[in-house]
Amino acid sequence: MTFFITAVYVVATIFICWANIRSANASKAQLNEMRKQYIKENRTNIEVEFLYEKRAFYGLRFVNHGKYTAHNVKILLDSTFIDNLNETDFSDLLKKQSKKSCVIGVGQHYDLFFGTNKYRENPKKLPAKGIILYESNGESYKTDFYIDLENYAVLYSVSTEQEDILKKLNELKEIKQELKKLNHFLSNTNLYK
Repeated sequence: MTFFITAVYVVATIFICWANIRSANASKAQLNEMRKQYIKENRTNIEVEFLYEKRAFYGLRFVNHGKYTAHNVKILLDSTFIDNLNETDFSDLLKKQSKKSCVIGVGQHYDLFFGTNKYRENPKKLPAKGIILYESNGESYKTDFYIDLENYAVLYSVSTEQEDILKKLNELKEIKQELKKLNHFLSNTNLYK
């Protein structure tokens, strides 16, 4: 009888150990997956946006939407895109930029301009494409981007409240100057004598 009870305890103990090992392995796998997800969610993440600044300049904005600073950021624009630009000042600037690197902090951005309103006159606008290379927390990242500028949505430009106020102030200055001229004219004429 004692042998039978001991055998049951041994089998039960082996089964419990086996179940505990499986549970520990499952917990370990779950922990590893949670670490991967945490790293993926909390890493540096640079994305590209099309930029039309002050109704005068076209560009690309490289924004760090991640949770860590991006170091040694290199923006490598496609050479056919640069060579196709119709303003040599901008294409020369972009060629020089390809040899440089920068740092983009969390929530910060880096802008690269590639043209003025003359850019619209370019009959064939090639896609802005390239690669962003950057480092963060000992990891290296690579992001490809492609923005079809020829078929991009229509750009609408609106004045800010500040621009509207400045326009009104300029109009008031012009009225003030005209009133001064009129006052000067009236004071120099003999209408009141």
